[in-house]
Amino acid sequence: MRRYRLALLLLLSLSLAACGGATQPAVAPTAAVIEPTTASTVAVQEPTQAPTVTVAEPTAEPTQASPQQPTSVKIGVLNPTTGSFTVFGKDVNAGIELYFNSIDNKVADTPIELVFADTAGDPQQALEQARRLVEQEKVDFLTGIVNSAVVVPLAQFADQQEVPLLILVGGALAATGPDRSPYVFRTAMANGQQDRPLGWYTASELGLKRAATFAWDFAAGEARSKAFAAAFTAAGGNIVTQQKPPVGTTDYGPFISQVDPTSIDVAYAYFAGPGAIAYVQQMRQFGLTPDLQIVSPGFLTEGEVLQSQGKDALGIISATHYTPVLDNPENKTFLEQYEAKFGGLPGTYVEAGYLGAVVVAAAIEAVGGDLSDKQPFLDALAELNLDTPAGPFRFDARGQAIRNIYITRVVEAGDGSVTHEVIDVIEDVSQDWSP
Repeated sequence: MRRYRLALLLLLSLSLAACGGATQPAVAPTAAVIEPTTASTVAVQEPTQAPTVTVAEPTAEPTQASPQQPTSVKIGVLNPTTGSFTVFGKDVNAGIELYFNSIDNKVADTPIELVFADTAGDPQQALEQARRLVEQEKVDFLTGIVNSAVVVPLAQFADQQEVPLLILVGGALAATGPDRSPYVFRTAMANGQQDRPLGWYTASELGLKRAATFAWDFAAGEARSKAFAAAFTAAGGNIVTQQKPPVGTTDYGPFISQVDPTSIDVAYAYFAGPGAIAYVQQMRQFGLTPDLQIVSPGFLTEGEVLQSQGKDALGIISATHYTPVLDNPENKTFLEQYEAKFGGLPGTYVEAGYLGAVVVAAAIEAVGGDLSDKQPFLDALAELNLDTPAGPFRFDARGQAIRNIYITRVVEAGDGSVTHEVIDVIEDVSQDWSP
């Protein structure tokens, strides 16, 4: 395990962490090809503006097409654009569109068609939409997937239909576990892939041994907080209390008040969007911070969320797979494209969509734009080794991304704003990582 100390203090005001814009979402049509989203400014409590949609006319059958010259590659994108996970799904969609628009929606001289469908974060609706995309829209493969509850049924569907599935966010472990389908890959971190290194780092490197955990009461919150706790206790720490607010909670008073601040020296928190803003502000209001150290797997202080938290977030340490302060050419390009399209800085959900599109495009390029035979495309995915805005990227033997984990701290910039500095790097973190 190699860790390198970095000192990156960049003056960046962060944007877009899976929170909404100013208007209510419109339900996505069931057979729609979306035009590029108009805006992705987020981190307030309303969802982002729904993307403009148009229903595409059926593509005429080519009269002289050949496998060497496919007419297009059709990608089915399954994300929630209604329901509790709306803001996250729309940010992922915005990232996907941003990258493909930057390459004129063409890879290997082959047009790329994006067909978006709304899962609403519901497994049954996700399955219905996946079936429609495969059987009616005739997509070449599926991608997206924000929440863990949708991951496993869609992975099973992809296996049954023999359709490639690239998961961009949802971290359910079974998708890339020992029984993983060869049709399934995941570019995001699996649940616990950030949290185990964070648990070890908190106890071993920060020397904090008494923890309270705060995590939303749903599949990902349970898996992530357990992973943190396992690594934390293995490194000599003790979990004093576990608090499990319902998903979407913004009033944490009943949960914070149950914690005796004298009994702990660190709080682990897994929240995102408006919930993350409220948690950080209320921890300060209840007097637990700034004296108490908060650690998180990254979503707590990312994007525009951090700007809303302001100085209440100072000192929070995160184990994240992406931060806009990363200094590499790919991230510079990503930031420039995002600034030109939306203004501000992207959050991790936009980056998740953008990275997914980068990975997809690389695999399509490797097969010359021809997905008539899915096996070469799957082989190309498995063999990818890329430099991305988040750093080095590749898959393990079970289709799970291997990526760097960046240990960041919220600091005050010279102009009085807040930003991140990278204080450590844990390289090549796999889903089976251990110290």
